[in-house]
Amino acid sequence: MQRFDIRQNAELCDVARLFFDEDIPTAAIVCDGFSYVVEIFDRTFSFDYSDIADSIPQSRQAARLSKIALYDALASLTGEVKPWGALTGVRPTKLVYEALAAGRNENEALAVMSEIYRVSKKRADILGEIIRAQRGKILFLNEYVNLYVHIPFCPSRCNYCSFVSVPMDKKHAAEARLYVELLCKEIRETLLFLNSRGLKILSAYIGGGTPTALDGQSLDSVLGAIGDVGCEYTCEAGRPDSVTEEKMSIMRRHGVTRICINPQTLNDATLEKIGRRHTAEQFFKAYDIAAKCGVDINCDLIAGLNDETQEDFSRSFDGVKALCPQNITVHSLAKKNGSGIRYDGGENLRTAAMTEYAFSHSNGYSPYYLYRQKRQACNLENVGFAVLGKECINNITTMEETVSVVACGAGAISKYVGGGKIARFANMRDLKLYAERFDEKLAGKLEFFDSLYDSAR
Repeated sequence: MQRFDIRQNAELCDVARLFFDEDIPTAAIVCDGFSYVVEIFDRTFSFDYSDIADSIPQSRQAARLSKIALYDALASLTGEVKPWGALTGVRPTKLVYEALAAGRNENEALAVMSEIYRVSKKRADILGEIIRAQRGKILFLNEYVNLYVHIPFCPSRCNYCSFVSVPMDKKHAAEARLYVELLCKEIRETLLFLNSRGLKILSAYIGGGTPTALDGQSLDSVLGAIGDVGCEYTCEAGRPDSVTEEKMSIMRRHGVTRICINPQTLNDATLEKIGRRHTAEQFFKAYDIAAKCGVDINCDLIAGLNDETQEDFSRSFDGVKALCPQNITVHSLAKKNGSGIRYDGGENLRTAAMTEYAFSHSNGYSPYYLYRQKRQACNLENVGFAVLGKECINNITTMEETVSVVACGAGAISKYVGGGKIARFANMRDLKLYAERFDEKLAGKLEFFDSLYDSAR
């Protein structure tokens, strides 16, 4: 028999936050074999999970059954059920793939999600669509890596953003020039290393921040350091006010095949409130510039922005969809640590209706990847929709953790995937520290991969 306080367990705290946000109650779980007792608010809830335990890998049974017990107790206590049930992890699809690997067929694997992890039928069905969309695109290729390059500069800071970012202004111009110089050096050294190990690039992704916040010369330098990689090649151009014909020409010249132009909403009043400093009209102009260059386009929208109505979101979704981008990504607002809206009150309770609108009006598109974050409005998710054949391989293989990621830039996190092992190496997040410890961290990253690839031989 074992007894423990849920406040001392991070994963159980995450389950409690589904119901109580930060006001985590005092509670204890007592487990004896597959019998679980949850004590909370002077109430006692008892569960026997002997009938479902075999559906969970033995090494994970205790941890997962504890989360299910706490969820079942809190659902009984509050009368609430959550769309993702007892799941608090980033990648729900991994559990489906786990069940498939254990010999279950697709229907049985999705039943595990609903019956064991308490996921709603609607969300389980979405997982089924995603699994089918990813069929043939889940690649386990030890000789390939995804290349990620980080640009930590933005025209302004959005109030929902939690990333480390620096304003692209005159005050930070010298800092940006030094960063670009060091980043180009890191990219070149990284590519030399990949070549020496016989590793090929499956996909390249330039993210941020806002890569197109750089001036044309700096953007040209970064993309020139990468070269024409001859594969799926994404460059974020998330802020429409940073997109110009010059920069699009530079991207196409260097082989970029896919860009992200992200309005987040087409409501100008909301754009001003969240600090975007551009208008819906500027988004349409930027989209037109990109479309004329013949690249694939992704557009991000956020469901659940403060004060937005379902009608606001519907107009934004319909307005973007009418342009026929190859990808549309719908994010449920997450109030993350470090963001300006972290403690600004409750969530937008219309968020669920907004995401439902996206699913029900996405004809011509299919969901192809999904991930979740902490503190998402209404316990929802982020979903990428794609036209058939235009699914982003980088998004799939990175989210499903099937291909190693070699990352360059401040705050960029490299990830080794192979032999049943996942290991990470992080660059310095702070730009000053990135410069001061550049040589040390670059050598450390290359040694990190060198040792892991050697041990895998």
